[in-house]
Amino acid sequence: MIKRIIIIALASLSCTVRAQSFSGTVFIDRNQNGVKDQGEKGIKGILVSNGDTIVKTDRQGHYTLPYVDGGSLFPILPADYTMSGSRIVNANFSYMKEGNAGTADFALVRKRVSNHFRLNAVGDVQVGNYQELEYATRTLWPELLEPADNGKNGPTREINLFLGDLVNNNLSLYDELNTLIGQLPQQSWTVLGNHDRDVDSLAWRQTRSYDEKFGADMYAFNEGKVHFLILNNVYPDGARGYKNHLSERQLRFVEQDLRYVPADRLVVLSMHIPIAYTDNRADLFRLLAGRGDVLAITAHLHQVARFFHKADGLRIHELGAGATCGFWWVGEKDADGVPTALQQEGTPRNYFMIDFNDRDYRLRCKAIGRDAHQQMNIYVTGIDSLDTHLRDLKDVPSGLLTMTVYGGCDSTRVRCRLDGGEWQECQKQMMIAPNVARIREMNLIGQYPTLYNRVNPMRRRDSHQLWTLMLPEGCRRGAHCVEVEAVDRWGFQATGRRSFCFPKEKQ
Repeated sequence: MIKRIIIIALASLSCTVRAQSFSGTVFIDRNQNGVKDQGEKGIKGILVSNGDTIVKTDRQGHYTLPYVDGGSLFPILPADYTMSGSRIVNANFSYMKEGNAGTADFALVRKRVSNHFRLNAVGDVQVGNYQELEYATRTLWPELLEPADNGKNGPTREINLFLGDLVNNNLSLYDELNTLIGQLPQQSWTVLGNHDRDVDSLAWRQTRSYDEKFGADMYAFNEGKVHFLILNNVYPDGARGYKNHLSERQLRFVEQDLRYVPADRLVVLSMHIPIAYTDNRADLFRLLAGRGDVLAITAHLHQVARFFHKADGLRIHELGAGATCGFWWVGEKDADGVPTALQQEGTPRNYFMIDFNDRDYRLRCKAIGRDAHQQMNIYVTGIDSLDTHLRDLKDVPSGLLTMTVYGGCDSTRVRCRLDGGEWQECQKQMMIAPNVARIREMNLIGQYPTLYNRVNPMRRRDSHQLWTLMLPEGCRRGAHCVEVEAVDRWGFQATGRRSFCFPKEKQ
């Protein structure tokens, strides 16, 4: 009797152990139906992870990994493979929810390797209802739906990276967003943001809706000669709160993942909240020590910002890519009925185009709804009579050329030339952006918001993206043209030009 009980107990333990692990096959999906059919072979040597541990598939493409609460199973795609199925690549990953089967196969197809490709870095779509979803599909989507006109020397491949806060706490919109992103001609990847979480007392369950719909909130993949590491630094703090932190599990994953990344690859980190505000970023820097130049792409701030971090043999250039919803879909509506939602430092609603070429990259800000060459706001004080009524500009001298360069930073060199003359260096100046000053004044005197609009709460804040040049006396009469160039060693480039005209005589 005792022997029989022991056998039953061992059998039960065996079942428990099996339930605590997942296994499957990574295979070539010849007919691209997402199912392993007869004759479709497994792929040897593909890295597979549960977000904690990383293993390699064997000669038959098999792997086995432990179950992890709130984890997902995913292959770390080499540059010459992608996944068969949804165009949202990480949506093809497998969330390990309780009670689902202990198997997960991954269907891969070969793709052409292109070391020259474009990444559209799309921050904070952050739709809270169907009206805001309509704004997004009316403005951002037409730009992404149109294949890039890459030109003779342009990138040969284009992908999208949505940088978190897909929704504004309304997770019921996930189905529609999943469909809409899947309609884009490019393959897309997504990041989890603080407004994309379930409200739950169990920390590891706060990402369950996102992970079930979008596959995983942390993973890695390769494109060309670039290795992307997608992390989740929205760390639960109670049922609703959060702090900017990377979990021990994620740090273990990063440590293992980097062992497989050759030294000649550019590492690109991406998470929703800037590394600059992540409390244990030093732990991440230690894992990246000796990697040289690393690029980070984040969002969250609803303004464009750039940060620079240095550690042992490490230089991280961090791009805070702004928000496609701008200041949360608020402000006066434009001619198309969409809120202008100007961001605090003077940047319109935007995303960034980043062109990679081997380890090098070039980035530029794309203002939504504007031509690609409109990369800055060039303003001359003293011409528009409204300047005298704006409390933030009325004391600024007439004839000050101001350039709000979308994406500029302290390392950016800005120069201009007037009427085709010699190039002149412009000076970085901390002052409010003129377009922000206008909205702020209209708010303060009660003219904004007008009926059926919501106020855009512009504050009296200096812009970090603004340069100035005092026009010479000869350019303060009559018609003139100014050309502007902005560039820095971190791959940023922007150009702009405009004409302006002063009265011939003082008025």
